[in-house]
Amino acid sequence: MAKIEVKNIQKEYKGGQVNALKDVSFECADGKFFCLLGPAGAGKTTTIKLIGGVEAVDKGEIFFDGKAVTDILPMERDIAIAFETYALYPQRTVRENLLFPLQAPFRKENWPVEKAEKRAVEIAELLGIGELLDRLPQQLSGGQRQRVALGRALVRNPKAYLLDEPIAHLDAKLRHRMRGELKRIQIELGITTLYTTPDQLEALSLADEMAVINQGIIEQIGTPESIYKFPKNVFIAGFIGDPPMNILKANIIENGLKLEGMGILSLPEKQNNALSTNLSESSVLVGIRPKDINLVSPDHKDLQAKAQVRNTQVLGETMVITMITDLIEFHVKMSSEVVPSHGEQVGITFDAVDCHFFDPKTQIRVEGL
Repeated sequence: MAKIEVKNIQKEYKGGQVNALKDVSFECADGKFFCLLGPAGAGKTTTIKLIGGVEAVDKGEIFFDGKAVTDILPMERDIAIAFETYALYPQRTVRENLLFPLQAPFRKENWPVEKAEKRAVEIAELLGIGELLDRLPQQLSGGQRQRVALGRALVRNPKAYLLDEPIAHLDAKLRHRMRGELKRIQIELGITTLYTTPDQLEALSLADEMAVINQGIIEQIGTPESIYKFPKNVFIAGFIGDPPMNILKANIIENGLKLEGMGILSLPEKQNNALSTNLSESSVLVGIRPKDINLVSPDHKDLQAKAQVRNTQVLGETMVITMITDLIEFHVKMSSEVVPSHGEQVGITFDAVDCHFFDPKTQIRVEGL
């Protein structure tokens, strides 16, 4: 097993026109499941390629267990990589693709034929491709190919797994099952796993620790719980959560906030003092998660606003409601026991203790809140 340390790595393409990674640093603890979360083009795959040695680092260093590996060959790093793009050998069957990593000259001694065959079949059954072992990649669907690519990484017992969106092309039901299987495998084997994904629900459910990356910059590192509860900036607040956090504009007034497009939000003394101390101007951005907004009668005495139901999405036991006022649109998440009708006018309330506050200039979370 290995602890992976990435220190101030940078990567440019097209002669410096594209800065894919900008001074990226993080640490993946020995035996832990670490997720690198970010939107498309954020630099996730580039990070995997640099750690795996597939591409060279322009600046910075990479360490495995304190040993610099920045300049050593990929085969000497003893890591297994699975890319979203499959990278299967088209002329080899599924069985041969799974066996290939175990047949490298420097591994053959540890993987005699019978042992290797048994391992390949075991992994194929785990991934639900046991009946496909004698097929060629072109005879498989996209989801099946992705499972083969994942299996080719899992078949080994390396120092670390580097998994680049390894289940992105699977259908929803299989993706849900594979998340559980991957977590179980990682816990049982105790192998350090670095996993990239654009799916925040995937990262929240799998990671022991995670880093949010955006446009080649690490925005925040922490446990899934800490990042969800205390997003460092507006980008993270809007990226993590389903549906995303509502971000509202507001002006600070005595003992509260005047919400744009809404009413007055009363603030406890601690919050009021923190905003007054840490903000240079009277404006602030207020974040409120859809689950923390309550629907009440439009005649309720303590409304933040009256709003109209634009549409509803029923998701089994819960539903997401898109609401509009004269000026803004926002989302509410609640039980689907009572579904409001399209165009219905309702009242909304929420509590200041459930809110997150951000500086409108820097987009960063206000300290002390």
